[in-house]
Amino acid sequence: MLQEKAIQSRIDAINKKIALIHDTKSKSIQTIFKNIKLSSGKRLRGLLVVLTAEANGACVNGELLNIAASVEILHHATLIHDDIVDSAEQRRGKASLNMRIGETLSVLTGDYLLSAAMDAMLKSRDFELFNIFARAVKDVCEGEIEEVYNKFNGSLTSHECLEITRKKTASLIKGSVECGAHAAKCPAADLKHLRIYGEYLGMAFQIKDDLLDITSKTSKIGKSAGTDIREGKATLPLILAMKCAPRNESNRVKKLFEKNTDGKNTKKIIDFIFKYDGTELAGLMALSYASDAKVALEKAKLKNTVVKEVLSDLADYVIEREF
Repeated sequence: MLQEKAIQSRIDAINKKIALIHDTKSKSIQTIFKNIKLSSGKRLRGLLVVLTAEANGACVNGELLNIAASVEILHHATLIHDDIVDSAEQRRGKASLNMRIGETLSVLTGDYLLSAAMDAMLKSRDFELFNIFARAVKDVCEGEIEEVYNKFNGSLTSHECLEITRKKTASLIKGSVECGAHAAKCPAADLKHLRIYGEYLGMAFQIKDDLLDITSKTSKIGKSAGTDIREGKATLPLILAMKCAPRNESNRVKKLFEKNTDGKNTKKIIDFIFKYDGTELAGLMALSYASDAKVALEKAKLKNTVVKEVLSDLADYVIEREF
């Protein structure tokens, strides 16, 4: 879907704006940026800013693209910090930034991008827009902290896992929708439904990511399969499998997971997830969130029905994608 011509033209416009925002005279930062593909990625969050605004009757202009680019730069900053926290060696099939330039410079680069995103967003002189942006940053950080705090916690519940997902991933996707709606002066009654659409879309997106980490080939997702398990993240497929397994089996795998700091138990844990339908159950939950997102979107009385349909198609895309 993201390869379609109409979508690609919007992505190209967002990428051009991103290049302007992170432009700098510093030779050191320019050298670092050669190691970062800021023009790569799905651009889902930036697209949601633009498409939501269009669906509400707005035209695509420089200010709207600036908001979309700011959100994408913020997202990239979180990815850099996430890789440092996880000591990740790969990002999108290439060596991660922390592997290329070291953790110290990577932390500073992530901070620089966050500052650049905030500076670009403030150019709108719209306090409420910046408030949406700031809330999303706060929620993402809370989600990351909760995830790190619960590494190798085999007792994490599905409710706790979903709350981490809501903050870490869904909050920024919801925030992207809110930014687009606010820029288009969306009525409060419709904004309520769009917020739900954005949050549920984000939930579906992250659960699908958790599934791909277990089910996909390295060549597809750009990192080794089972990375989350090796990093001590009790994602939804594992938690749901543990709920379905006999108690003795669940307790056995709980201990394996909690002692998996060297990664040697990863295959056994993944086999357990498949055996007790963890991937199937998580897939159904992702599908349910995507379906609920479409229901919420349908309730919003948007002016541009063609773009509204594209937003609906995005809910299908997050489920059907292979990377």
